[in-house]
Amino acid sequence: MLNSLLKDPIFQISITMVVYALVNRLYQRFHFFLFNPLVLATAIMIYLLNYAKIEYSVYAKGGDMITFLLGPATVALGVPLYKQMPAIKANFRSIITGVLVGSVTAITSSVLLAKALGASRVTLLSLTAKSTTMPIALGITKILGGHDNLIVLAVAVTGIFGGAVGAEVMKLARVKSRIAVGIGIGTASHAGGTSRAIQLGETEGSMSGAAIVLTGLTTALIAPYLIRWLI
Repeated sequence: MLNSLLKDPIFQISITMVVYALVNRLYQRFHFFLFNPLVLATAIMIYLLNYAKIEYSVYAKGGDMITFLLGPATVALGVPLYKQMPAIKANFRSIITGVLVGSVTAITSSVLLAKALGASRVTLLSLTAKSTTMPIALGITKILGGHDNLIVLAVAVTGIFGGAVGAEVMKLARVKSRIAVGIGIGTASHAGGTSRAIQLGETEGSMSGAAIVLTGLTTALIAPYLIRWLI
């Protein structure tokens, strides 16, 4: 009976949510990057699935239910963009230039590096949208013909890394503008970086959230054309 319960999609989703909630509380208390829910919760779930001998394909049936909700979550990203419209209008040229340059750099650097290391065409296509938030990244990857599992991993690693070192990189670069810090972190590392930007201040967090939307839109527009030139 226990084995049947472990393979039930609803039960698996419940376990995943409980693990995430506990790890998130741990992260909120200590703010240690290894306690990031994307890192620790994922590691715990991998261990539990391996211990219970549950195939990923079985677990993914429950995950598909959560994936379905990514669509409405994408629409909700318009809220921080709307709230920051006055600041965006006042700094429109600088913000758009920064997001455009950041998006092109993210695509070009990851694809060229992977290509130099001998990655396959599918892998290159799957890395293209790594600096966009998960729902947008999955949509772009599907259009390009990449692999869903690879882009999920790439987006997670990008977000974790950005959340861990993004703010420190801004300090080392002596970026003083709170708007620039938020836009830079959000453009490079989507939601993972934004979680750290929020801790820096309301302006940094809001602008980083707005950058997620702008970067997603920019990447969706330029990726299909840029990737042809790169590979």
